[in-house]
Amino acid sequence: MILEWGYPGSQNQFQASELVGNTSGITLKIGGITATGVSEISSDTIQFTMPTIPGITENQAVSFVVEKEGSSMYSSQVRYRPLLSLTPNQPNSQFRIIDGRDNKSFFQITATTANHVFNTFGHNLSDLDIHYFTTLNGTPIPITEKRRTGADFNKVSLTAGTVYVMVKHISGLGDQYNLQIANSGVQASSSAKLTYAGWAFNLCYDTMGTGPITANNCDAQMAVHSPTRSGRCTYPGDQGLNTRNYYAEGGFSTSYSEDTCLNPGGGSQNEAESIFIPN
Repeated sequence: MILEWGYPGSQNQFQASELVGNTSGITLKIGGITATGVSEISSDTIQFTMPTIPGITENQAVSFVVEKEGSSMYSSQVRYRPLLSLTPNQPNSQFRIIDGRDNKSFFQITATTANHVFNTFGHNLSDLDIHYFTTLNGTPIPITEKRRTGADFNKVSLTAGTVYVMVKHISGLGDQYNLQIANSGVQASSSAKLTYAGWAFNLCYDTMGTGPITANNCDAQMAVHSPTRSGRCTYPGDQGLNTRNYYAEGGFSTSYSEDTCLNPGGGSQNEAESIFIPN
């Protein structure tokens, strides 16, 4: 059984002929955990709040048992969707499985009051949509919708607090994907300098990747030159999020760095979806 939502704390509805005349005084257990908020919607439909089932980190089928006066009156299995925590700007190795029969996965982050860029990648054979909502049962707000296969990305302005993220499979074959989120410079899994003759401290790129975080990031690689960083540009792409570091000694003022980050023609990528950090 596939519910509309199915993540912990979500309100869901269940309809069955077995419920007719039996919607009061019942207990609902999901994965062995008693659900709360059980109430009658109609003669054959109940509403309930999905409990948190510990130890589950991937969408998974669990038991679904409706009991009345201690006896089971209906039993089946239901798809439970865990609510996974991600930390903005940090790599993660959580590649999520895409299953056309179970088309949603859910995450939560702690946002700041800033632009955030969202980037899924690795799903070469499928199209995904990204939505967010700011309360557990809020209306999902689109971040990306039916844009492209292989990777999906966009930026959105958020306010400080807990934000919930839904990634939904729209079309294409089953696959897997990684979700990355940033609101500043990324913590890198790998880094690389881009230098020209006579310009030892021109540019440096931090790549978020999937971890672990490297100590040999752009700050470490450029420390020998002691340059003045004039700005950073975090941009999405087919392989996830990257941060381009600009340096004043390489000819980049803060205003010039911002212009090359957010406007086409300056050597950046996906400028409309990028965020600029002026330091």
